[in-house]
Amino acid sequence: KATGLVYGLGGGEIIAADPTFQAMLRYAETFDAYVHRVPLDEQMGHDLEAMGNRVNNKTQLIFICNPNNPTGTLLDPGKLKDFCTSYDKQALIFSDEAYYDFITEPDYPSMVELVKQGRNLIVSKTFSKVYGLAGLRIGYLIARPDIADRLKAAVMANTNMLAIEAAKEALRDDDFYKYSLLKNKEAKDLIYKTLDQLGLPYIKSHTNFVFFKSGRQIQGLITDMQKEGVLIGRPFPPLYDWARISTGTMEEVTVFCEALKRVMA
Repeated sequence: KATGLVYGLGGGEIIAADPTFQAMLRYAETFDAYVHRVPLDEQMGHDLEAMGNRVNNKTQLIFICNPNNPTGTLLDPGKLKDFCTSYDKQALIFSDEAYYDFITEPDYPSMVELVKQGRNLIVSKTFSKVYGLAGLRIGYLIARPDIADRLKAAVMANTNMLAIEAAKEALRDDDFYKYSLLKNKEAKDLIYKTLDQLGLPYIKSHTNFVFFKSGRQIQGLITDMQKEGVLIGRPFPPLYDWARISTGTMEEVTVFCEALKRVMA
């Protein structure tokens, strides 16, 4: 929210993929920011070339969620780095790494390395995903001191001590971290298997969810799955026939898979 306020206030222009994570973008729009929403490419990933073409002298912020929410796609690290180093002199780049821990490619670089080089870039991290602390609403930003100070002045609430202590313990709990990654992989594999059996296209995910094409309007699928006792989240315009399914316990994922088979039969 602080980023959306600082860089969107008074008509600042922001560039982002579409669809992508919307919270910061929508908050910025409440302060009169103009968001350029750039369609994804044919592989459902960020179209960095098209995003770069939108940059102008009014651009304040470029938002990149990588891996992307809701598609689960991952950018080529070399292309992402080149993009950041090409445009960070013209606008602040916000690299949202909420799902970074789920990346399985060996040695995939975090954009924190560019922050260390003094680049005009923010990296965000969260404890809501692999660490399982979503209810405590805690995360952090990594940025140059001057950028961090500017954002800190716009923060409207403090993180509570319980969340801070829980986050510190989570960072020490390597066993749970590994367990979380293992169970996420098992759940995704079961979802992939079910979608393959049903002949439904999907994107191999670098996150804790799977994005698949249902072949029908999602509102109808939401209604039918609810009758089976399974809740599916909102549509992701303009991809109205795609659904995002988060992983859970194997029991929960099994219930989803069996319900989907019945609904799609």
